[in-house]
Amino acid sequence: MKQNEFLDLPKLSYYRFENFFNIYKDSDNDFNYYNLLRSINIFPAEDTDVEESYVIKYSDTWLSISYNIYNTIELWWIICAYNQIQNPTTMPEPGTVIKILKASYISAIINELNKQISR
Repeated sequence: MKQNEFLDLPKLSYYRFENFFNIYKDSDNDFNYYNLLRSINIFPAEDTDVEESYVIKYSDTWLSISYNIYNTIELWWIICAYNQIQNPTTMPEPGTVIKILKASYISAIINELNKQISR
C-alpha cells in the first residue's frame, strides 16, 4: 500500500518521491517502513522540446534547483533521476551542465511512473 492509503499517516502531495514506494507495517514493533528496493529511471530524451540545459550555480542544491524550475522543492528527485545522479546527498558541482525536464511535462512523467508501478 502507498502512504496516502493509510488513514493514520499524513497525506503526501502528488509530487513526493515517497509516493512511488509501498509502505509496510511491522505489527510486531508497530512501525512502518518503505520498500526502497524499487528504482526509478527516467532517461534523458535528448529532445529540446521536452528538456532544457541548466548550468549549476555555486549556491544551487537539488532542492533549490527544483524550486527555481518547478516552484516546489518536492521534484528534486526528478532532476536527479533524469540526470542519473546516483547519490543525491552530494551537492551539485558548480559549472556542471544538467538537463531539466520542462515543467509542462512533469505531470505526464509522474502519471506514466504511476502507471508503471501499478502494473
